[in-house]
Amino acid sequence: MVACENNHLDTVKYLLRAGAAISQKDIMGFTCLHLATKLGHYDIVHHLVSKASKHINCQDDGGWTPITWAIEYKHKELVRLLLSRGADVNIRDKVSSWVRFLQCEWFRKSNRPSDSNC
Repeated sequence: MVACENNHLDTVKYLLRAGAAISQKDIMGFTCLHLATKLGHYDIVHHLVSKASKHINCQDDGGWTPITWAIEYKHKELVRLLLSRGADVNIRDKVSSWVRFLQCEWFRKSNRPSDSNC
């Protein structure tokens, strides 16, 4: 997780080849994918989703998925990447359907056409 958090792609690649678990969670329920997305580390996120796309909708302890974090921190390229890899914006967090709300806000603020559900 430290390698993902600190944007050390070569170390991440090495650890994954050595058998590190992509799905391992920290005390807040974050996976490496959550951390890298939250911090805007595009190359790390790209590598992780290319190796284990089944974790793209993994929820942390608050119910947030990587795309929730990407939208919250306005990492537009990561939002695009995660959407292109199948991130589900309809997953509810522990409090509300926050992901959908954030996505609609992102579309509104970036003057992009949104879908009909916003």
